[in-house]
Amino acid sequence: MNSTANKARRQYVALAILSPLAIFLLWALVTSQGAVPPTILPSPAAVAMSFLDMIQRGYSGIGIWTHISASLWRVGIAFVAGSVLGITFGLLRGRVPAIDALFIVPSELVRPIPPLGLIPLFILWFGIGELSKILLIFLSVFLIMMVNAQAGSRSCALDALRAAQSMGAGRWQTFRFVVLPSAFPQIMTGLRISMGTALTILVASELLGGDRGLGFVILDASSFFRTTYVFAGIILIGLIGLISDRGIAYLARRIVHWEGKS
Repeated sequence: MNSTANKARRQYVALAILSPLAIFLLWALVTSQGAVPPTILPSPAAVAMSFLDMIQRGYSGIGIWTHISASLWRVGIAFVAGSVLGITFGLLRGRVPAIDALFIVPSELVRPIPPLGLIPLFILWFGIGELSKILLIFLSVFLIMMVNAQAGSRSCALDALRAAQSMGAGRWQTFRFVVLPSAFPQIMTGLRISMGTALTILVASELLGGDRGLGFVILDASSFFRTTYVFAGIILIGLIGLISDRGIAYLARRIVHWEGKS
């Protein structure tokens, strides 16, 4: 059994390494043959040179680590606040019909609206400073987490609830030891989805102005057709997304250790 599991693990790791390597080799092959103009698809070497240039000299007179920290601060604040409030209200919506009734129409009206469509309103209401950027990301994270937490809390088996109540568990004990563990898998999935969405909205939020952040780097570079810097900025955001996703997935395996073992 252990040898089978180890073999499957080695195969998984091999495929995880080979897939990006294959993409990289295809990218290098296409650009080396001149099939696509460099302004549309630069070579990996050109992107690497721009990446090194940004590390050494920064971008637009500002160090690249300043751009990275500005983006991480915006995403971090919005992600934490949106997750905490979204999980709280989602769990309440899943267990208290009156709260669900209060939120169902406003949340379902706002949820389908693309964040880009909200930018003009956010500029009018909150200006072009940090608040508007953070709130735009916050709203997206909040809605995703609320839906996932609500679905998770409603997935709790009725038999488990009745068993806890028959053993004398109060409302808080039932919630803590029955409802919350049932909702955790959906909540952790929601965290992974909302982090990816937060990084996507980051670029849109940095349309609101300012001179710091990876979104600013991408948008400014694209305005001047500096495609290699656009790719370097995109890859940086992708790496942040990969690291954060793997981190949340690791936490999910540690916290929701019972998932798939019943």
